[in-house]
Amino acid sequence: MLPTTTIKPRCVRHQRGGCCCFSCQSTSDVSAQKIFSLSVIAILTNACYTTIAPILPLELTHHYNQHQDDDDNTNTEEYYISLIFIFFSLGSMLTPPLVSRHFETCGGTMKIMSIAMIGMALLFYCLGSVFRLHNSWMMRLMLMEEGESGGAAAHDKSYSNDLLIIIICTTQFCIGGLLSIVTTGYYSSATLIRTSNSDRVISFLETAVGTGYILGPITGSWLYEELGYAYVYRVVSVVMALLGLVTFNLISPLFATQKVDDGNECEGDDDVEYDTSADDGEYYGSIQFADDLESRLENKGRLVNHCNERQPLLPMATDVTTTTPSTILRPTITHLLKHPRILVSALCITWINVSWTFVEPILAKRLDSFFHLGKKEIGVIFSLSNVVYIPAAFLLQFAFVGVNMRKRRFIVLLSIAITPVAVLLIGSGSIHCLIFGMLLLGLFPSPVWIMLLPSMQEDSLAIYPDTRHRRVANDLTAGIYNSFMILGQVVGYVFGPALNVTVGFGNTSWIVSGLILMQAISYYYFVLSNASDARLKSVRKA
Repeated sequence: MLPTTTIKPRCVRHQRGGCCCFSCQSTSDVSAQKIFSLSVIAILTNACYTTIAPILPLELTHHYNQHQDDDDNTNTEEYYISLIFIFFSLGSMLTPPLVSRHFETCGGTMKIMSIAMIGMALLFYCLGSVFRLHNSWMMRLMLMEEGESGGAAAHDKSYSNDLLIIIICTTQFCIGGLLSIVTTGYYSSATLIRTSNSDRVISFLETAVGTGYILGPITGSWLYEELGYAYVYRVVSVVMALLGLVTFNLISPLFATQKVDDGNECEGDDDVEYDTSADDGEYYGSIQFADDLESRLENKGRLVNHCNERQPLLPMATDVTTTTPSTILRPTITHLLKHPRILVSALCITWINVSWTFVEPILAKRLDSFFHLGKKEIGVIFSLSNVVYIPAAFLLQFAFVGVNMRKRRFIVLLSIAITPVAVLLIGSGSIHCLIFGMLLLGLFPSPVWIMLLPSMQEDSLAIYPDTRHRRVANDLTAGIYNSFMILGQVVGYVFGPALNVTVGFGNTSWIVSGLILMQAISYYYFVLSNASDARLKSVRKA
């Protein structure tokens, strides 16, 4: 005999057929508070991390110049700098799939994020103290060299240098993992916020991320020049610790009742209780709006009593019984990635991120050696993409209001297909084309950054339509998105320099453009084509 699912009204006012939405805090106000909170988190966390990029390489080079011997390889620190940043990317890439499935079961997304922020604060403090501790160790070794233990001291000195790099790489790996928990958390929470325009929250969030990317290096460089390396990370540690405490105590309650369809929930007590007799468990889901039930919940029962055309549908006072399968698979990353639409969409964000990151290790040298630009001009050119991306990400929410999901996916396809144009202009031999290409690189991929994650989550919810598993599927999709985005960072950092040495800067841009164009073709076939829709329906039935 198949188990049954009983839907009962939780709120007494529901039984009377009335609408209790007016007694609740304004949903739009709550949504605005959530958007603002996530934006602040995105700005501060990304600004704190990006202080590392301009400071750590300079301090490491200065440290090696201070302690190196005459026969040391002066390029050793360049290899170590690349290794340090790769370890950060590896931590960011590997952590989200392992953590995202536990957001709902470990005290809530915001509480996990706050713990990760406090962990980052401790690691930033350690990163700020590591060179001071190493200097103390090196002073002791210098005293040993003056005595009778010169050979042993030389060995200890080499070991000390290796240990320094191991500690920094480990710290960077942990910082990357904790930062990815925060980013996965705010991406997942953002897609659950109620709004009439599903891209609005992601648009605000991406604007905040870009703002953090600009503020971090500027603020970090100023603090580094005024206060010194150690004090920069003491300031950053205090900021991250305070942010973690504020998130735990003030922001977390805002998201306490957030469910998969928080975008369609009524705040306060307006929840529907799902009493599942199969395992004597209870699922407290959100009340679904009339225009959302059919497409996303598949309406498991008769719901009546409209408050108005945009108010939630309310259950009848009597129990509504329906049948559900006795065994419903719990969402897993492996099963999600087996579906071509999820995998190909995730690879799209990988290659879009490659279009940004492959130039970072090699563009400065080209601007210096080929175009003979100074440090200030190089810095300005590097900032052009972010300067364009921030207003583009913000304004995009207004450009496609009312556009259905299929048309949004077509816009994503068009965005991927035209991004190679910007990459080719960057690889050209003209400084004017290069500047124009950097501007377009901030503009062309912006629809992908804004629209791809909601699109992937729509597909994952279609694969797992059961209400008990939809929050997990939503979180896992955000984790997949974040991991593949960081994978693009790793590929870009490794792929760009390797190709640049082998075939040159111009040919590297041609190869990257071709790979991105191939990804656009894959996206059309596996996501937009009719065959893709048929595959999705077959998976859903299975």
